[in-house]
Amino acid sequence: MKLLPLFAAIPLFAAGPADFVVWNAEDLRSYEKALHAKLGADHMAYQQIRDYGGHSVLVVHREGTGPAEAHVTIAHIIYVISGEANLVVGGTMVNEKTLAPEQIRGTSVEGGETKKVVAGDIVHIPPKAPHWYKVAPGGQITSLMVNLDSK
Repeated sequence: MKLLPLFAAIPLFAAGPADFVVWNAEDLRSYEKALHAKLGADHMAYQQIRDYGGHSVLVVHREGTGPAEAHVTIAHIIYVISGEANLVVGGTMVNEKTLAPEQIRGTSVEGGETKKVVAGDIVHIPPKAPHWYKVAPGGQITSLMVNLDSK
């Protein structure tokens, strides 16, 4: 009986799964202009670019200070594509209202920790943590946000 070498018995991996995606820097920067045209009264616009069930990927563009937000089971991992803002995380949300499941909004955040975030920074915001972007007048911030649902 002739034995095959071990590597011959192991199937090779398929090339390129359907959910494998690379978002290059130029593509991400192009969202800034498109989302600028869609700004709402809250000085923000976003576009979901992928939903994987359990986590989704969005590009978010802000051109002013909008409402604070929090999510019970969703954490954010955020990569800042362009611009800058002061990000307040933690503390207490002012005038908190639940708009929908996982959509808790308020007018601002009291207390918390404030950090300046700029292009190239990566941020992790845990579930339940109030967070609020304070964008300087005339400023903007565009980011890639991955929502990780821990349900």
